[in-house]
Amino acid sequence: MKNVKAAVAEHLGYVGMTFLVFLGLNWLNELFFLGLEHSDGINWVFIPAGIRLLATLLFGLAGFEGLLLAGLYLNFYHFDFASDFRAWSGAVAGALAPYLATLFARHWFDLRARLQGLTVQRLVFTGVLCGFMSPIFHHALMWVLSGVVDWPGLAVMIAGDTLGILVVLTIAKGAFAMADRYQPVDRLIRRWTS
Repeated sequence: MKNVKAAVAEHLGYVGMTFLVFLGLNWLNELFFLGLEHSDGINWVFIPAGIRLLATLLFGLAGFEGLLLAGLYLNFYHFDFASDFRAWSGAVAGALAPYLATLFARHWFDLRARLQGLTVQRLVFTGVLCGFMSPIFHHALMWVLSGVVDWPGLAVMIAGDTLGILVVLTIAKGAFAMADRYQPVDRLIRRWTS
């Protein structure tokens, strides 16, 4: 029973962490890059897209769930969408596309914990794959709603998501490599326990 409780607590922790980090990065993105917005919700630089992919790569289903909750929260309480369908579809597209890209990457590249096995070429491929999937999902669902595709908006969203993904994944991969090499946690523990 303890193992089940621990697993549930860990899963919920990952969901909560994904939710909070996504909201924080969305706030920072609006603070620094709102001037680069192409149209409402479509930006030339979208750093939170990187957290979408990173959370699903690191946390799997828990990352998907955290992204879905963050998307629902933002779409219903932060942004002003004309319909509930738009709010729901945006949240589902924003969570499902990176999760599917993660499943493809894990299958094709045999990825392991802490992004091991994610070489630079694989990082770029996975980032570009997700950078295309998420905007295409968003715009396909908008096409269902309106019958119109905003082609320039789709192109900007692909560029912004791909840029955000590559920036975040590169930083995360570098941080993991530095942590593995220098083991800062082990050094702190040794410093405080000796």
